[in-house]
Amino acid sequence: MNFKQLLARFGERWRALNQTQKAIAILAATGVLAGLIVLNQALFRTPYAPLFTGLDPKDAGTISEELKKEKIPYQITNQGKTIEVPEKMVYETRIKIASNGALYSNGVGFELFDQKKFGVTEFEQQVGYQRALQEELRRTIIQVEAVEQARIHLVMPKKSLFLNDQTEPSASIALKLKPAVKISGENVKGIVELVAGSVEGLKPENIHVIDMQGNSLSDGLKLGDKSASLTKATADRNEIRRAFEKELETRVQGMLRQILGPGMAVAMVTAEIDFDQQQYKSTSYDRGQVLSEHNISETGNGPGGAGGSPGTDSDLPGKSIPAAGGGGGGSSFSKEETTTNFQVPAKEETVVKAPGSPKRLSVSVVLNGNYSQAEIQQVRDVVSAAIGYNTARGDQITVSSMAFDDTEKKEIGAELAKQKTMEEERTRNVTMAVIGLSAFVLLALVLKYISRLLRKRAERLEENRRLEEEARKQALLDAQEEKLEFPKIASRQDELRDIASDNPDGVAEILKLWLKEQ
Repeated sequence: MNFKQLLARFGERWRALNQTQKAIAILAATGVLAGLIVLNQALFRTPYAPLFTGLDPKDAGTISEELKKEKIPYQITNQGKTIEVPEKMVYETRIKIASNGALYSNGVGFELFDQKKFGVTEFEQQVGYQRALQEELRRTIIQVEAVEQARIHLVMPKKSLFLNDQTEPSASIALKLKPAVKISGENVKGIVELVAGSVEGLKPENIHVIDMQGNSLSDGLKLGDKSASLTKATADRNEIRRAFEKELETRVQGMLRQILGPGMAVAMVTAEIDFDQQQYKSTSYDRGQVLSEHNISETGNGPGGAGGSPGTDSDLPGKSIPAAGGGGGGSSFSKEETTTNFQVPAKEETVVKAPGSPKRLSVSVVLNGNYSQAEIQQVRDVVSAAIGYNTARGDQITVSSMAFDDTEKKEIGAELAKQKTMEEERTRNVTMAVIGLSAFVLLALVLKYISRLLRKRAERLEENRRLEEEARKQALLDAQEEKLEFPKIASRQDELRDIASDNPDGVAEILKLWLKEQ
């Protein structure tokens, strides 16, 4: 069966279909064709990989011109900020572009001095050095993770022999940050110190850093060393205080979530932290052991008379004290003296109280809904225990109940539900398309198999018909030869003429068979 016959049979089958079947067949054929195109692109398309990303238009133009000159295929994506080349050529192309100097189209670094020029004035040399230094600093700064591009302007005044005429150098830095990225203060400080260390006589307070929105990034760096250290210490204390408050809020919020459920309570904590370092020193004494003891005891008797005990009025001239009893008997005296030496131990204690202890806590808890006073008191008790409530230091806890505004929550939930529905619909459509495409491919394979069977069957029928026709012709010829007995004649023309005149019907049948074969 040739192509024309197949086309004619396909036309007959197509005309036999109704409108719905024709539409389904057209859609299925279109889907198969689209699937084949996508599959062909996925399997046989050359994979591309980024060569450079985050380029500005000038750099992208320079690199694309270099790629055209090298006859390297490329494509530009991400709004002209990314250039892609075949994946297997990325590293080789990157090295080639870098060696040609196309990466630094924004300026020229110290390679400016690679070419020696004669007749250069001192001013031109100073300007060239300033340009090269600005470009070298720019190349270094854009390596910072948060920085996409940078421009640096240096003011380097000419040195003067007189101190009164000497001016200080200054610098201005404009940073283009990466999208949705915020540069930290430490990174800004590092950039300022980098520039200050690269330019002779440049002080950090003379360096100004801004972003593309005009916001100053170096305001906190314009202070002196002492003020800067105080500012940093204050920032560190605020950070510690906020971290402490956040920790308490997380603990209280987690506990209330387990008790009341998600979204049923909000807790806020305000803490006063004591950052003063206190030192206490105390000394105590205990009764010690006896080291030595000295005792003196004196006794004596004396004659009676005008005299008396030493140190009394009886020793004075002209004084006389009569003895007791009115008689003239003698006197007696005694004296005792004791001296004891102790080892006195001393105990000294120095207590250093570390800074960072809370001075006062204030906690506010709001419950979603209407709760009784007993329930509010229970919540207050558990929150007090969770934060370490201490009345001596003046802690405060406030627990109240009110209905939360969940409008935003409902809108977000509705948006999420909508996105989920759209995602499910998209997934369902993709699944149906895959199923339809698979069914169509399967149907095409089945139709191809059936068409092959029908073609083989038609070829077999055609062959049988041909064989039957040949057999019938042969049988007819054999029958004519047996019926006719041709006499011997002189020439073939006379023989044919006699046969035609004697049996015209047989001759006509033979001619018909010959014409049909032709």
